[in-house]
Amino acid sequence: MQENKNSIWNNKIFKRLGWITAISSLGDGLYSLAITLSVYNITGSVVGVAGMWLIRALVRIPCQFFSGVIVDRFNKKRISVIVYILSAFLMFAIAFTNDRFLLLAYIIIFILQGTSDMDNMAQMGIMSETISKDHLMDANNVFSIIGTVTLFVSPAIGGLLYKLYGTTVLYIIDAFSFVAAAIIMSLIPYQHRACVHKQEKFTLLTHAKKGIKEVKDLPLIQYIMLISVFFGMLGRFYEIDKVYVADSIMNIGPEGIVYFSYAMSIGGLLAPLVTKGIKKWKKDELLKFSVVSILYAFSFVAWGAAKTIWISLAAIFVLGMLETSQGIMTNVIFMSQINNEVMGMVMAFRKIVIVLSAIIGIILAPVLIKICGVRLSFLIVGGVTIALSFGAIFKTSSRGFL
Repeated sequence: MQENKNSIWNNKIFKRLGWITAISSLGDGLYSLAITLSVYNITGSVVGVAGMWLIRALVRIPCQFFSGVIVDRFNKKRISVIVYILSAFLMFAIAFTNDRFLLLAYIIIFILQGTSDMDNMAQMGIMSETISKDHLMDANNVFSIIGTVTLFVSPAIGGLLYKLYGTTVLYIIDAFSFVAAAIIMSLIPYQHRACVHKQEKFTLLTHAKKGIKEVKDLPLIQYIMLISVFFGMLGRFYEIDKVYVADSIMNIGPEGIVYFSYAMSIGGLLAPLVTKGIKKWKKDELLKFSVVSILYAFSFVAWGAAKTIWISLAAIFVLGMLETSQGIMTNVIFMSQINNEVMGMVMAFRKIVIVLSAIIGIILAPVLIKICGVRLSFLIVGGVTIALSFGAIFKTSSRGFL
């Protein structure tokens, strides 16, 4: 199944996955806007919206685990098709209720968050099996650009359609985007690779142990897992503190966070240039990832310490570029180094770590800002992150990172 031709664009599976990513990402952007507005319209309170985000965070922990198991054991193409069909059905269901039932909205949030994680893992697994290692970086760069472009486009389209027609039309468009994605996915020439250990009795515990063993055997994966804890915390610090920074430190009002969002998105668009340069740098993958992590953590620290809007925007621009670059590098490393039979499980472990660290960040952010302010909050956690990355660079033990 490996693609051996010179250009990634000769790979039919890659091109069709690109179309699926573009269509479903646009639909997801409309869904995120619509479900937020629906919950707010039903409850009339930001408490309801906060409950929505809490559900999305909590459901990811068990769903990530079981998604990893399902993706490792079953046909990845079939999983994605089923996910898209189920998602389309749910979108039609909420569209025809006209925002009347809060419980239905929360149930849909619960199901879609879990199925979305499953679909993402399945598509990464398909890519690792069908795209050569030499082309994985290029493929992930393309998908990164698609995601960033839809991040720009979907709020504008969604906002206009909401003003004109309300949330119903957003759900219907999203439903049809899932239908289109299901059709394209069903046409992908992918053949499922059955597990070579079929004769072994499968249990969740034994499969989880295989995933843990895979992590123990790969020092780079260990480092990525550990460093994800601190970047998860820094990311939550940024999301929680940015309104305060815009309003009270930059004096541009709470709506100034819009400038932050666009600075980060523009930086993300340039990430492929960074990853292409890194790919040409003939150094160990652990060294390359550590250097990017150091610069990424430093950009968080610089943003927290900024006193003027221009320095703040510059720091966010770099932050967005390095955040996306690190994400691309992580995907490539996971696809190229992890055994396909346990890839879903290992990916699930990492995402669970990120979710748990985000929850820790949500709890710590308001506490730290009261105790030591924004600047020291980022300096403390960012400083630990930088120190760990330098430690990874100088680590020479053959026993691994941990």
